[in-house]
Amino acid sequence: MTLINDDSGSILHESIKVKEKSVIPITAEEEYAKNPEISKQNIEDLRKWIATQPHLPQNVTEEMLILFYHSCYFQMEQTKSCIEIYYTLKADTPEFFENRDTSRPEIINALNTLYFGCSSIRNPENYQIIYHRLRIFEANKYVFNDGVKLLIMAMDACFKVDGTCPGFIFVFDMRGVRLGHLTRLGISSLRKFFTFIQDGLPVRLKGIHVLNTHSLIDKIMMLVKPFIKKELLSLIRFHTESDQENIYEAVSKLSLPEDYGGQGPSIEKLHVHFSDWMKLMRPVFENDYQYKADESKRLKKSKKSLSTSFKSLELD
Repeated sequence: MTLINDDSGSILHESIKVKEKSVIPITAEEEYAKNPEISKQNIEDLRKWIATQPHLPQNVTEEMLILFYHSCYFQMEQTKSCIEIYYTLKADTPEFFENRDTSRPEIINALNTLYFGCSSIRNPENYQIIYHRLRIFEANKYVFNDGVKLLIMAMDACFKVDGTCPGFIFVFDMRGVRLGHLTRLGISSLRKFFTFIQDGLPVRLKGIHVLNTHSLIDKIMMLVKPFIKKELLSLIRFHTESDQENIYEAVSKLSLPEDYGGQGPSIEKLHVHFSDWMKLMRPVFENDYQYKADESKRLKKSKKSLSTSFKSLELD
């Protein structure tokens, strides 16, 4: 990480690995040095627990276990629940996690239809920022599952190379979203998506900012609200076109794309960077998919629903 100053005098961190599209993973030793709250014994305790759960992958990397433990604020039982849900969902939802290859037709279509970007410059709280908006407004081109896959790829790439992070912020732009897009949202996919980001996310989610909101947001919230718990709801902030500048409170102008009055690269340039990085990450993603639950090995007494309680969040 390098340090830069923004116009407000804040000291911002810039991830050189994100900037340079690195595929070199962080090491456990780097993580222990960065997180003195985490001991090797904590991680060994998690590994011993996993050994009692034969349906879970037994070769989870030390770096991933550190990530889970950090994401759950060093709470052991919540970490176990998060691990259970994460690997169970990976097996149960291949549409989100499998075939993360940018040369596949469905991913090419998603990259042509959607913008994604991972800012190399973090906000003043050192949170990683991920941007997303429609690139093509025609609803018949939009596939929700492929959009979720790209979002997960963005998060995975960031934490694979940079490891633990104080938090993540998602910035979604509603420009171009129409009623037709809502008709392409499947209830099952929505349920799995919100289960993942609420209960199985191996990072600390600190905020979701929705830009250019309009009257359709009420219909969207009506559709998704049954799947959203109050803890997640408290993280969502809506910004209309007229009050868009409020985003500056969460995201520095240095990292905000110029499309929104910031000094960062345009969303188009961020998307090109993202697409190139995801292409480089293909071997990492292919290797990662081996780590998932095997329901044929699950002990009957450990069988439980994915509706586990929401993991603890430290809300700002």
